[in-house]
Amino acid sequence: MTRQQFFSYIMDICDWDKLGDDEAVIEPLVLYLSKQSDEEIFSFEDIMAQLLYALDTKKNFMKACKVYDHSDDTFLYSRCAALTNGEEYYEKVKRGRMNKVWGMEFEAILSVPAKAWGRKHGKDPAEHPHLPSLSYETGSNKNEWK
Repeated sequence: MTRQQFFSYIMDICDWDKLGDDEAVIEPLVLYLSKQSDEEIFSFEDIMAQLLYALDTKKNFMKACKVYDHSDDTFLYSRCAALTNGEEYYEKVKRGRMNKVWGMEFEAILSVPAKAWGRKHGKDPAEHPHLPSLSYETGSNKNEWK
């Protein structure tokens, strides 16, 4: 999967008409990925982790705290919202030109790979075996938090 495909899946497969019900929004993407190979599911997760990691900076956290009293978790969920608004929006956030993202959240996107894998294999998503090489948890991008 390419980065462009990743963003296309989010923008074109998710049901954005159901905005406000995050689980309903991601359901078509979970279903789509559950019909793909494990490698495709894991690739989706790896790209998501890379993109979230790139936004995990002290500078972004400080900007975010000017908009909302962020915790580590809410900062992650705002970074998720940067992904769910498309590649162009994400790039604007990355360049510091889209600060309204820090008042938004979309945590549900994090569960897509595990739910898709679980559905594909008839297992509990908690048994999802893949771990991306980069962590997207707040503070993981150590070089950007110095």
